[in-house]
Amino acid sequence: MIRGKSGRIILGKPITLAVVCMMGIFMFSVVLPARLAAQAGPSPDPAPIFLLKTILDEGNVAHVERLIRDNLEVTKSRLEDFIVARDGRFDELGRFGATSGHEVHKAVLDEFMEENLQYARLYELYRDITGDEELYIRFEARRLRYEGAFFTHSGEDECGDHLDWDHANEFYEKALSRLDQAFALATQIDDLRLMTSTKINMGSTLIRMIEPERAIVEYEEALGYASQLPGNLYPAMVGLNMGNTYVWMGQPEKSLSYAQDALVSARKLGRGTWESNVQMVIGNAQLQQKQFASAWETLRTALDLAIQSGEDRVRGKALINLGMVAAQLKRPEAMTYLEDAREWYTEHGDVYTLIESEVIMQDTLMMMSRVAGAAGQAEEAENYRRRYYQSISEDPERYNEVRNSPCYALYKARPVVQKQSQTVQ
Repeated sequence: MIRGKSGRIILGKPITLAVVCMMGIFMFSVVLPARLAAQAGPSPDPAPIFLLKTILDEGNVAHVERLIRDNLEVTKSRLEDFIVARDGRFDELGRFGATSGHEVHKAVLDEFMEENLQYARLYELYRDITGDEELYIRFEARRLRYEGAFFTHSGEDECGDHLDWDHANEFYEKALSRLDQAFALATQIDDLRLMTSTKINMGSTLIRMIEPERAIVEYEEALGYASQLPGNLYPAMVGLNMGNTYVWMGQPEKSLSYAQDALVSARKLGRGTWESNVQMVIGNAQLQQKQFASAWETLRTALDLAIQSGEDRVRGKALINLGMVAAQLKRPEAMTYLEDAREWYTEHGDVYTLIESEVIMQDTLMMMSRVAGAAGQAEEAENYRRRYYQSISEDPERYNEVRNSPCYALYKARPVVQKQSQTVQ
């Protein structure tokens, strides 16, 4: 979905009987509501909430109210199940974003957000009928949290595809507003999971606003809530974000302390995409410490996991950093990794924002020139150097505009220590 590039959606799930039934409902629900409205008496078969929403969308509030009143217990159970399903769907969309182009991802997110608005009317009607405020708050808080994450995503697109820092920040402010509202509602019902995830989203938004210190505050609060929850999911999420933020701030020691804990949690969860991201963070921290041999091994693991799990964003970044580490270690694979990175960004550029792909395609030429020069290949080194300067000369104003933009700092991860090693986050 994001401004320029996205790819597939939730694949690989078998079609269950429940899904088939839903497909059937979708096909006939647009023609049945009028006939259903004419029926009298309790419904012998409680209407699925998709059908309730469809009738409500058509404006027949009285009929939906009757169906709810006739089947309060079943309706409540289905509304509760739907909340769980929405969380699962949002998680799937997050994984989808790691392997898809921006435009497709955005289209799917747009549809998801619109569906949430439609279902919100149903939860509101149920609350008005039953007085069940908590069920409504559970849904509404999540809806606001989803919107907050969506606006953060939109802001990153404005930066990454259009270099529009001001417009991006408008999205970020909207994101923080929604997330503040979501957190307040989650606090009312003491929903620790939602409180944790909302604080994580706040930290992610603040990072994109180039406010890492404020992001750390939000992540630390999230960590406090996560420690009260069972399982490894939330500790892994918070640890990954804090590790990445401290790398971004140029504090590799602190990064490693959180990232290594996150790695343990990610392994227990069996999520290859998360583990590849954590390994990337650890490798970058080791690069900042100039522990090149350790970084080589870590980034190799990150690449292998990215390939196995389909984490396309990490895959390209790992290839670049492996090329740089190999050059530092004078390993013969340096040029191969840089060539593979260029090929990957050429074929999968829609996974990344425009300026990230653009800068990588330019900077790798200079890296390759240095590698060739170090290997005594003077002619080849000069060829890469010439291509690099040619790419800049085609639009020199664009070159300076990109690198002087606050949007660029997000990708180079050097807002604090300007001369630090050029790790790709």
